[in-house]
Order: sequence, then C-alpha cells, then structure tokens
Amino acid sequence: MIIVGGDRGAKSFIALACNVLLLVMAVFIISHGVNPVLVTIIGTIIFCQITLIYQNGHNLKTYAAVISVVGVILLLSLLVSILGTKSNLGGYSELDLSSELSVYLSPNININMNQLMICMIIISLLGAVMDTAMAITSSLYEFNEVNSELTFSELVRLGFNVGRDILGTTVNTIFFATIGETMMIGILFIKNKYTFESVINSKEFYKNLFDLVISNIGCLLIIPISIFICTYMIKSNNSFIKKVKDYCQKMSNEN
Repeated sequence: MIIVGGDRGAKSFIALACNVLLLVMAVFIISHGVNPVLVTIIGTIIFCQITLIYQNGHNLKTYAAVISVVGVILLLSLLVSILGTKSNLGGYSELDLSSELSVYLSPNININMNQLMICMIIISLLGAVMDTAMAITSSLYEFNEVNSELTFSELVRLGFNVGRDILGTTVNTIFFATIGETMMIGILFIKNKYTFESVINSKEFYKNLFDLVISNIGCLLIIPISIFICTYMIKSNNSFIKKVKDYCQKMSNEN
C-alpha cells in the first residue's frame, strides 16, 4: 500500500489497522452485554472518522459523505430491526445446528441474537456504503471546483450521472461477494438433495438473501442521499454551513 499509494497509502494502512482494532474492541464490548445496535451505530461514526476524515481531510465533501453514511446506517438499522425481528432472523440456522458449532459451543451467551444480526448486516455493508458516498461527494466537489456557476439542479443531475455509473459496479461487487461466501452452502444443499421448497424456506438461505437485499438497498439509498446532502452543503450559504466551511478552511490551513 505504501509503495503504490505513497503518503495516502500509508494513511490507508494506518486507517485499516485502526479499523481492525476498533472492530476487535466492538466485539469485546458486545460480548460483555452492551447493546450490539448501540455499539454498531457509535462504531459507524468512529469508522467514518478514521476511514473518511482521517484519509481525506476536513472538507465539505468528506463531511457530506460522513453525514450521508450515518443517515443511511440509521435508516437501515431501523429497517433491519423491524424485518429481522418479525422474521426471527437471529440465532443459529439449521446448518449451524447440525454442525460441530452447536455440539461444542453453548448458544446461551446472554446476547440478543436479533440485535447481533442487525450489527452483523450493518458492518458487512458499511465499506461499500462509505466507498460509494465518498465517490459521489468527491465528484460533486470537483464539478463545483471546475465550474462554480453550476446551479443546484445542474449539480444534482451531474451527481446522478456519476451515481448511475457507480451503482452497477457496486451492486455487482456485493453480489459476487455474497455468492463467494455462500458457494459452499449451495453445494451442501445440492449434495444433500434439498428440494427447492426446502431451500427457499431454510433460515440459512433467507439470512444470505436478506443480507444481499439490505446491502443493495443501502447502496441505492446512499446515492441520492449523498447527492442532495453534498449539493446542499456546497451551494448553501446559511450560517451553519458557513461555519462548517470556515472550520474546513481553518483545518486545511493548519495541515
């Protein structure tokens, strides 16, 4: 990373190490009984601080990306909480119950499995959402730097042009990642002669399908949300945005 990216590569490596440490701490805290959803939301804010602000600096595009990511994560947490709880998605699947995991490890760990499931899904899509948000806000910021005469609607239109290009590759990335993770499960279903009805009604299949669908919803939501938030922050002149711009300018000058 350092050879290819230079100073930015070094920052990326440090950010990666910090994220690994933060994730280990989050698992440790959850294992001691703290609400997994609360830990995940707080962790998301810190992840954004490390991954976005530390690597890209204090500027409007970075803050717009952070606000967009946190907003999408809150919306998805609510959606996953409602659908996951109603469908009893948390806990062991039928494949887990038939494996050595259920024989040697006790499932009675005093943690709400539905809340833990929300935590797992949110963390699994966080990288793709942050990447998409930063790509969108960086593009809009550069468009405005090249031509500051662009109106709000013109900048939004350009943002959606970029978003459509990003959407296809992002969705495919999530799809292939999910397929790669579940390939062994698919082979197990085939080898054990599961019927089509058994597969689509299995908890393991539903878990992976649910994860894939929520991840894609997150990537869909982040595009318009980041476009409108970033465009508003670039074009708005209200007192709050002026303070943010002044703060970003001050931090840039110090660096």
